Amino acid sequence: MFLFELDEQPLVAKIIALSDQLTTYIKLGRVKPNWTVDELLDYYRKYDVILDKQDLYNMIKQEPMSNFITNIQGDKVTFKGQKQEPALDSPPPAPEDQKKVVKQMAQRAAK
Repeated sequence: MFLFELDEQPLVAKIIALSDQLTTYIKLGRVKPNWTVDELLDYYRKYDVILDKQDLYNMIKQEPMSNFITNIQGDKVTFKGQKQEPALDSPPPAPEDQKKVVKQMAQRAAK
């Protein structure tokens, strides 16, 4: 994105700046890492950026917001660099799958 594009879209620039600030604070441990959609929307509202849930869902599908938020599962927001929590209805991996993964890792390390 070019600087002149930010000038034409001040709201987008503000959202980018706030999102970058928030992800930096999460990485530094200044704020909690687990956010809900409502908490994130309140964070934006605190800085006069009014969004609704549908806006947020649409924005994370494309850049620049996809550079900060990876996914929204239910009400949980997953930021870039965070591990996604497995779905509650998905079964844990089978022990034989885990052994297979360990075996593959050992083979790769041996190379």
